[in-house]
Amino acid sequence: CEMAKAAELILERPGMRSSTSNTIFVTQSFCYHWTSPLHDSIEPLLKGYQVGLEIGDNVKACYCLVGRMYYLFFTGRTLDSIQQELEAAANVMTQLKQDENELKITILLSSVKKLRGLDAEACDEMLDSILASAAETRNNLSAYVSVMKLEVFVFFQQWQEAVDLVQKAGNVRLFLSSTFVVVRYTFLEALAYLKAAQSSSGW
Repeated sequence: CEMAKAAELILERPGMRSSTSNTIFVTQSFCYHWTSPLHDSIEPLLKGYQVGLEIGDNVKACYCLVGRMYYLFFTGRTLDSIQQELEAAANVMTQLKQDENELKITILLSSVKKLRGLDAEACDEMLDSILASAAETRNNLSAYVSVMKLEVFVFFQQWQEAVDLVQKAGNVRLFLSSTFVVVRYTFLEALAYLKAAQSSSGW
């Protein structure tokens, strides 16, 4: 985090505004979650999004917006309020032609809807479709799908399905290294194996 703080100090120098969104995205997504509550990153990520739009850095702006949306979920914001923000964010991604970031929002939105009991079958179809496409291109979208599917399985205590997912997904850490998402995935992965073992042994 000392390096993150140093980067923020550099941003205060004249002429560094063009690096604001990227710096906020990197520090809040890869550094601060190790030492600070996730909630502390929500406001900075919103700033990164807003500044990015102001300076025309739409890609990094949308990275910040995606990060903020996932942090809202992981910090326990009510699902109905998250759904409203996700739907608005998806519209922004469409307008800015940020296709990959829009898919990351769609993955989270589909998971939120499923947790709320809304269009569960359609949500599964959407996630499976994204997963199939991502498998062909080997990008990190497949990791995002695996992360959110595991969240849903654990929530509904579908332990064997969770273990099957983890085994099929492979090492998602290769695609999401150093992020909070992969830390949480690792915890849920261990929990799924433990609970599946307990269920099979009759504990």
